[in-house]
Amino acid sequence: MRSDMSKVIVERPRSGGRCLRKGRRLRDPDDFRKQVGLHRAAVEADSWKQLNENLQPLRRYLHSQVGRPWDKVWSEICANLRPSSAVQQHVRDHVFDFVARNVTVRDGEFYLAGRFPRPGAALRDSWYELWIDPRTGILRRNRHHKTYRQRSRERQRRREALVRRRMVPASENRQYHLLHDGAWWEVRLKKVPTYYQVRKARYGPPRRVPVEEEVHDAVLGANLSDLPRAVLYDRRGVYAASKRQLSKKEMKRLGLR
Repeated sequence: MRSDMSKVIVERPRSGGRCLRKGRRLRDPDDFRKQVGLHRAAVEADSWKQLNENLQPLRRYLHSQVGRPWDKVWSEICANLRPSSAVQQHVRDHVFDFVARNVTVRDGEFYLAGRFPRPGAALRDSWYELWIDPRTGILRRNRHHKTYRQRSRERQRRREALVRRRMVPASENRQYHLLHDGAWWEVRLKKVPTYYQVRKARYGPPRRVPVEEEVHDAVLGANLSDLPRAVLYDRRGVYAASKRQLSKKEMKRLGLR
């Protein structure tokens, strides 16, 4: 392990704006605030400063140790990262963002023994890329691990599959819906009228906020669905202006079941 791992990960320029706040700066020390809360100071500032960590060197090192006994890997980490240093201890804590250490075996399956992310979670469903085999103490790679992008794409595909089961778009303002009564309906959409309302802000000048007008939705008003409008029509800012039940001949022509 690199001896300067903590510097590579933590000692980096902080992200955030570097511009000065707008307006005149106070010149008289008597005008300075004597006490100010951290939250108010952060809200009034034009930009936020935050830590900028690069965990990829640590991740690459841990992946290069797959197949080795975890005790030896942890000994090398402790030799370069001391718990007496706050920065180095912070890097040590990040190790277990990648490695699952409390793993149990039940009926041939591996589960996380801790309460996080949830009690009894399966290792295959967790975000841990690596894990310590409780039987041998060897560091192993989680073959079922999926990145955040892969999980997002799977959720998107599942959502689109559910939408296709109950809704078929015909045009920009016309859709076919399978509603609670078990029948297919032709729904015509219109945009929800909006107007702007001036509202007071907690800090700063008042702001103009768009507000949607109250409209009567032909589908929700007939209790044919309990989904929110944005989910039901797979779009925001529209509502059902009218609906019409499709006949069997129309359903057959459109290939609807």
